[in-house]
Amino acid sequence: MKQLFDIANVKIDEKQLAMFEIFYDYLVAENEKYNLTAITEKTDVYVKHFIDSVLIQNLSFDFSNKKMIDIGTGAGFPLIPLKIMNPNLYITGLDSLNKRVSFIKSVCEQLDLTGVGLIHGRAEDFGQDKKYREQYDFAVSRAVAELRLLLEFVMPFVKVDGYFLAYKSIKTKTELEEASNALIQMKSKLIDTVEFMLPNDYGKREIMVIQKYGHIDKKYPRKAGVPKKSPL
Repeated sequence: MKQLFDIANVKIDEKQLAMFEIFYDYLVAENEKYNLTAITEKTDVYVKHFIDSVLIQNLSFDFSNKKMIDIGTGAGFPLIPLKIMNPNLYITGLDSLNKRVSFIKSVCEQLDLTGVGLIHGRAEDFGQDKKYREQYDFAVSRAVAELRLLLEFVMPFVKVDGYFLAYKSIKTKTELEEASNALIQMKSKLIDTVEFMLPNDYGKREIMVIQKYGHIDKKYPRKAGVPKKSPL
């Protein structure tokens, strides 16, 4: 499977490859119990989940000793792949389903991963908690919601001058136009949109690099359910 990482221009060593193998085997074994993913064929999982998750390795950021939060982490994507690639990254995963949080905890035990925090809950609630608000250098989110909703969910967690790295399929332009007001309210600006090709003709991925430049009004994020009913 190393060839797939090579094609994606992601440097990986033998220890990391071995950890991905353990993760894959455990994911497939536990999938029926937790209903984690519809994708189980090995190459599909490696490209669509593992490599897709670590494409941000090709951006010009140093994640060592930084704090990151993964909003809506699901089965641990991109949280677990990013932690495998960045042992010194402190990463927290937030998800509203406890079974997913339990699964990620067991994965961390299988892989002997430390420096991973897990939160069972909603971003709208924890984004108002001083323990988590504006505590992270980076935030990531993958396959969770459209951009204008994501900004309200995610940016309260990000430090001023920190970054949100949004994993998006190729419909970014429309989402960006619809999110113009949300960017203003979330004191955020788009720095760059970087396009990547997934290996073996699996398609394209865009990473939106969004920087926070100021403190957000304390009324954000609004209560659970409100952003979806009334997007910014």
